[in-house]
Amino acid sequence: MNRVQARRAGGVRTASRQLNQRFERVSDRRKARLFRPIVVMTLGGLALHVLLAVFLVFKFDKVASTREQQMVQNGLQSQLSELDAVVMPQVNWDVAVKALDHKLDPVWADTNLGDYLYTFNRFTRAFVVDGSGTPIYAAVMGKRSSLDSYRSFDAAVKSVMPRIRAAEAARPPIRPRADGTGIVTQPIQANAIARIDGQIFLVIATLVQPDTGRILPRGPRAPVAITATPVDAVMLKAFAGRYMVDDLRLNDARTSDERRAYVDLYDPEGKPIGVLGWTPRRPGLMLVRQLWLPALLAIALMALIAWIVMRSGAAIFSELVASEARAKHLAFHDPLTRLPNRALLFERLHPMLARFDADHSGVAVICVDLDRFKDVNDTLGHHAGDLLIETVANRLRAVCQDAAVIARLGGDEFVVLLDRADRAAAGAMAQRILAEVRKPVDSEYGRLQVACSVGVALIEQPGIEPSEALRWADLALYRSKDSGRTRVTFFEPAMDAALRSRRSLEADLRQALGDETLSMVYQPQVDRSGAVVAVEALVRWTHPERGNVPPGVFVPLAEECGLILALGELVLRRVFEETAGWNRVRIAINVSAVQLRSPGFAALVTRLVARAGVDPARYEIELTETALLGDDPVTAGNVEALKRLGFSIALDDFGTGYSSLSVLQRFSVDKIKIDRSFVAALGGNDESEALVDAMVKLARALNLSVIAEGVETEGQRDRLVMCGCREFQGHLIGHPMPVDKIAVLIGEEQVRAAAALKRPA
Repeated sequence: MNRVQARRAGGVRTASRQLNQRFERVSDRRKARLFRPIVVMTLGGLALHVLLAVFLVFKFDKVASTREQQMVQNGLQSQLSELDAVVMPQVNWDVAVKALDHKLDPVWADTNLGDYLYTFNRFTRAFVVDGSGTPIYAAVMGKRSSLDSYRSFDAAVKSVMPRIRAAEAARPPIRPRADGTGIVTQPIQANAIARIDGQIFLVIATLVQPDTGRILPRGPRAPVAITATPVDAVMLKAFAGRYMVDDLRLNDARTSDERRAYVDLYDPEGKPIGVLGWTPRRPGLMLVRQLWLPALLAIALMALIAWIVMRSGAAIFSELVASEARAKHLAFHDPLTRLPNRALLFERLHPMLARFDADHSGVAVICVDLDRFKDVNDTLGHHAGDLLIETVANRLRAVCQDAAVIARLGGDEFVVLLDRADRAAAGAMAQRILAEVRKPVDSEYGRLQVACSVGVALIEQPGIEPSEALRWADLALYRSKDSGRTRVTFFEPAMDAALRSRRSLEADLRQALGDETLSMVYQPQVDRSGAVVAVEALVRWTHPERGNVPPGVFVPLAEECGLILALGELVLRRVFEETAGWNRVRIAINVSAVQLRSPGFAALVTRLVARAGVDPARYEIELTETALLGDDPVTAGNVEALKRLGFSIALDDFGTGYSSLSVLQRFSVDKIKIDRSFVAALGGNDESEALVDAMVKLARALNLSVIAEGVETEGQRDRLVMCGCREFQGHLIGHPMPVDKIAVLIGEEQVRAAAALKRPA
């Protein structure tokens, strides 16, 4: 190369470098024009966010503190109102007027005021003052106490008594209603917060007055019940937990700690007696502490994002297009099995149901649900469950190649659609699915035994909506499950009619409970001499159109649809009212496991007993063995409370469930009832007689009473006597009877009639 060529080559390289440098400068200027506004907006936005955050932190904390103060103040008033509502039923009652106004009955006051309010509502003080303000009854910590214990409460009571007496004077005359029903008086109460002997109490004053007006006060001024509960650590802990207040304390005065919030407490005369102090929550400051590091990272991230946006715009756009396609696919497919989901199933099924012609036999909707799939998840984990679902999906693909759609609805339920199918084709496909799915699955978890139940709905006429077709297939599937699983069931119109009938029966049962049209009958229980020693209360329902609905139908229905608590309350109230005057026999009442697991069941029974004025010692609660299984603390607490009230406990259907000595001993069972299945088998084989004999001996060894139910023949009764059984129940003894007939049978009709005149309707 000569010098000229070399000089030219050097010039080209120089020009190229200059051109590249020029492009780079132009690029830098463009980058600067792009980055400059981004940087300015980023810094400006960050500064704005910081200022806004400071303002919001201050505002949020101030508003939160103010709301907490209002919440504590309102909560304190709500606490007083709730205590008012607790005390009112105990003294706004005809029986209370008789026991506290006409002639003081200390035992009644112990049971219904001192002990009851202390046991169930933590009222540590209970007093009764007469019309002149003189104390006539006192109880401390649930026990009857000296009247001197009232002295320290005298000032607090005098401060609220004018409100009680003013309301009493303004009360209209008490006149019972013509029909003898309903409450004719409104509660008259006053409450206050008072410091007594260095302790702050919530004091409730309640006027003793009748509810139905059958028993009227003697003088112009009725007695007043005074109840008090301390504002102690237990109450403060419950209050703080209820209203989510931190570090709640009761102080004599406010402290200098500015981080604390306070609510002043005043006595009825307006004098400060203490303060409630707590540490208010500061949501704004908590948010700042959690977000300071992300805020610092935000600057770097925003700069990085801006650079990525410039450099990767095209890539981002491509990714967005791909993401949109993936999102559209996921919207119509199950992510685990990649099968169509419910949305795509309905989209495909709708035109299939609308396309009926001469060559179109029908559309088969086949629902497939795995049997006991939950057991796999519970024992091996969800990963094993997912593996099983994928395997079943692959098997459905293999065996249903002629299907129009194979979809997964969720969980372990699949749907297969067959277009232009008749009953034979749908049945053959369902049987192939059944056979293929039930093959064992070899996996890392070992060999999994799997099976399925199948429901088929064959749609052979136009106008059926996809949701209705799927519902029919589901009904057929549920019938397969109920019939023993691992089978194929075709939908029949009777299935839909049965479901509608059940829903109609449920609605009728709700109406019957609301109208209280259910009735009680009583079946006698006799001893060896034939004397009636007890009766069992049984509920009956006579439907205006269906006739007599058996308890074996409507009681399980009530448990399934959440009506058993209302049904149980109705039964208890009716039995207490109808048998209140009986003294010669025991009354057995059946209680379900659902009632026993209800936290307020014992308190409900206590209220009903007090309202009816019955003696719990005359009543027997019958429970099934399954109701006492497990270690449910609510069940144990209810049984213990019922025992304390005086009820005896009988174990019904003994021997048919999971009977154990631990159940009999742990729940202090008083009686066992030999199930009718053992009684019916007597005479047929020696094994049944041996079992009955063993049950009787077990009862004697544990000092329990025993009764045999379902006694239908003299032979059964004789064999039971030979086994040592002393009490019997069944159609041989007597059929269930209305209350009037059973009262005549046991000689309680006069007592019952007299009690009915005294008791509120």
